[in-house]
Amino acid sequence: MRHLTKGIAALAVVSLALFAAGCNKGPAEAALDAVDEALAAAKPQLERYAPEELGSLTGAAQAARSELGKGNYTEALKAAQALHAKIEATLAAAAAKQEQLMAAWNDLSGRLPGLLQAITGKLTGLAGTTPLPKGMTADTLAAAQTDLGSVTRAWSEATAAFQGGDIPRAVQAAQDVETRADALAGRLGLTAAPAPAPAVN
Repeated sequence: MRHLTKGIAALAVVSLALFAAGCNKGPAEAALDAVDEALAAAKPQLERYAPEELGSLTGAAQAARSELGKGNYTEALKAAQALHAKIEATLAAAAAKQEQLMAAWNDLSGRLPGLLQAITGKLTGLAGTTPLPKGMTADTLAAAQTDLGSVTRAWSEATAAFQGGDIPRAVQAAQDVETRADALAGRLGLTAAPAPAPAVN
């Protein structure tokens, strides 16, 4: 009789656990649906400012779906609940990165137009000079003019990227422009920094 009682008690515990797991099926499905919606809404922002984190979150959501498919509803529910917090934290980090990039763009866009203008003025003056200054030949002048054209086009592309909303690409392109423009200015003897142009809002 004692063994029978123990068996019934064990069966009751198992049944209760199965019932509890079954009760979590609906909440787990709803929570994962909410995760999918949150990820879809966050995707455009995270693709630009936190692409690696987006991949990690997407993988975690797929893993939680797998747990749901296996009938591990409680595990799936817990994973979904944790994912909600991670998505919010990642979005906050992405917003902070966007602000940093905007600050970098405003700084670059405030300085580069003036630098390019100074280089253009220097080359225009040299083109009308006879003879050319010591160390400058017709070939080096032509090369500098070609470089200026390339740098100017690159700056136009950076500006277009910014206007199109691709701030990370715009900043990266502008930083490359700055490096090349500084090198060109150095070759031309432009050591003094030009006055900053108005920042782009």
